[in-house]
Amino acid sequence: MPITTGAVLDRPAPPTTAGSRIRRTALAVLLLALAAWAVGRASASGASLPAALDLISDLPWFELLGLGLLWITAVALHSVALSAALPGLRHRRAMSLNLAGCAVSAVLPLGGLAGVALNLAMARSWGHRRLDFARFVVVAKTCDVIGKLVMPAVALAALLATGVLAPSAAGAWAPPVAVAFLAAALLLWALCGRATPLLRLVGLAARAASRPAGRPVGTTWPATVSELLTGADVLVRRRRAALALGTAGYWLAHAALMWCCLLAVGRRPLPAAVVLAGLVAERALTLVAVTPGGTGPAEAGAVTVLIGLGVDPTGALAGVLLFRAFVLVAAIPTGAVVGLGWWTAHRRRLRATGERAAPIFPRAHRLAGPPRPGS
Repeated sequence: MPITTGAVLDRPAPPTTAGSRIRRTALAVLLLALAAWAVGRASASGASLPAALDLISDLPWFELLGLGLLWITAVALHSVALSAALPGLRHRRAMSLNLAGCAVSAVLPLGGLAGVALNLAMARSWGHRRLDFARFVVVAKTCDVIGKLVMPAVALAALLATGVLAPSAAGAWAPPVAVAFLAAALLLWALCGRATPLLRLVGLAARAASRPAGRPVGTTWPATVSELLTGADVLVRRRRAALALGTAGYWLAHAALMWCCLLAVGRRPLPAAVVLAGLVAERALTLVAVTPGGTGPAEAGAVTVLIGLGVDPTGALAGVLLFRAFVLVAAIPTGAVVGLGWWTAHRRRLRATGERAAPIFPRAHRLAGPPRPGS
C-alpha cells in the first residue's frame, strides 16, 4: 500500500532502542566536548566570560529595545515564507506558529518533534488539513535548511572579495562549503519536482547503513521522502517569490541583528563579510539538533570564526551571547505567551461550541517510545 503524506505525519516514531540512545548520548557528548574545546580556545585567545557579561549588562535599555525590535522584524519577515508554505495562513498566525514552536524546541533536547506537534494542533484549530500542514513542514523546513547550506558559499565569496581572507587560507574551507552547496542544490532541485538525484542518494545512504548493521536498514526511506515531496513542487512554483523573499529577508534581518549586537558591545563597526561569516557558522550549527537550539556548538562556532577573522575575543563572545539571547532565549517566554494565548482562545471556542478539547500531543507516549521501568 502506498504511503500518503498524512500517513507519514501520523506515523508514530519507532521505539527508542538502547543502541540508539547510546549513539545519541555519544553524539551529544562529542558535540559538547567540541564546544568546550572551542570555549577553551576562545579563553586562550583572551576571551573573558565575566568581562563579556559585563559588556552586555552595561548596555542601556534603549539599545536593548532597538535590538529586540530588530529581532521581531526578523520573525515577521520569516512569516512571509511560512505563510507562503501554507495556503490560507495569515502572517500573524505564521508568527504565532514560529514563536510557539521555537519555544518548545528551545527547551527540550530533540524538541523539534514536540514543536511540530504543537504547530499541528494550532494549524488544525484554524481549519488547515493535515495534508496541507505536512506539506507546509516539508517546504518550510527544507527552505530553512537550504538557506543554511547555501550561505557558507556566500560568506566565503564575501570574505575573498573583500580581502578579509586570502585565497591560500580559503583552500581548507572550499571542500566542506562545496559539499554543503551541492546538498542545498539537491534539496532545491527536489522541491522543484526533480527528486530523482536526492532519492538515489537516500537509497545509497540506506544501503550504506545496512552494511554495518548486518540487516536491511532504511528500506522505506526513498518511498517516504518521495511521498513527503508529493505536491511540494506545485506549491513552490506558485509561491517561489514569497518563499525566496521571506527567506532572504529573514537572513538579512538576522545579519543586521548580529552586526548591531557586535557593534553594541564593541563600539566599533565590523566588516559586513566578517559578521556574515559568524552568522553563517551560528546558523549552520543550529542544524545540530541534539542540544536545544544547537546550544553550545552554535555559540562556540560563531565565536571561533569571529576570533579567527580578527575580532576582539571578549567582544566576539559578548556579541554572540547577546545575539543568542534574542534569537533563542527571548523566543522561550514570548513563544510561551503566544502558545498560552492560542490555547486559551481555542478552549473558549470549544466551550462555546460544546466540543471536547483534544490533547495537544495525542501520541506523546508513542513518540517517546516504551515506558521506562518504574515510570
